[in-house]
Amino acid sequence: MQISHMFVVLLTVSLGLATCAALAEEGSSVDVKSVEKDPNAKLIAVPYMNQLDVVYGCEAVSASMILQFYGCDITWKEFTDDYLIKKPWRVDASGKRFGPDPAAAYPGDPYKDSGPNCGFGCYAPCLAKSMNKVLPQDKYVAVVTSGQNLIDLLANYIDRGEPVIIWATMDMVPSRLSSRSWEIDYIDENSTLRLGDQFTWNGNEHCLVLVGYDSDRYFFNDPYKNHGLIGYNRAVVEERFREQGAQSVVVRKIEREK
Repeated sequence: MQISHMFVVLLTVSLGLATCAALAEEGSSVDVKSVEKDPNAKLIAVPYMNQLDVVYGCEAVSASMILQFYGCDITWKEFTDDYLIKKPWRVDASGKRFGPDPAAAYPGDPYKDSGPNCGFGCYAPCLAKSMNKVLPQDKYVAVVTSGQNLIDLLANYIDRGEPVIIWATMDMVPSRLSSRSWEIDYIDENSTLRLGDQFTWNGNEHCLVLVGYDSDRYFFNDPYKNHGLIGYNRAVVEERFREQGAQSVVVRKIEREK
């Protein structure tokens, strides 16, 4: 599945729908005690971190929340600096931009919000690969689960007490094809793009941790603007999730043979 091509199709279809007319979906606070009493709701207690000090570091911060949940003693800064796979992007003398496949490496510097080599974001294969540099190899493995819909992710993971990293958008605003594009100059074994392919960034991209749900909302640990534990309308989240390629990552316990 070539994610960059799929984005174009998804955006063309989804941005024309009435459900995407609003510029943003206002999140709502989650009353933990009420959720605990609701037989149709689920909430997993995952340590929270914000991304205020790493402007475009939502992937690293979300991953760090999950890593702490599974017992790893690591901060978001340690993960960002030492484990997140990053590659710079550059502009040559003619003004042509070059950079990595986001499935293989994070393009730029997540601490920079503008200017040369500013941060963008990475996709599920890169983040899972980075997390597996931290997770104890005899106990856990980060797995790309992209392609599953959110209902399946609830049944397969959330209901079993396993939080899920998903890709959607900041404040659930519509995705957009940005003006930022570059020629691919770095790939890895997870890439579907080839060296020399042209890639266009899918704007408003965001990564956050799915931790539960009720009948109307999905619950997230959302690092953006220190949102904390927040609920977003199910239909809107499902649309944003599809726009960003239905990407997700989970951590699975390694089953030992008896």
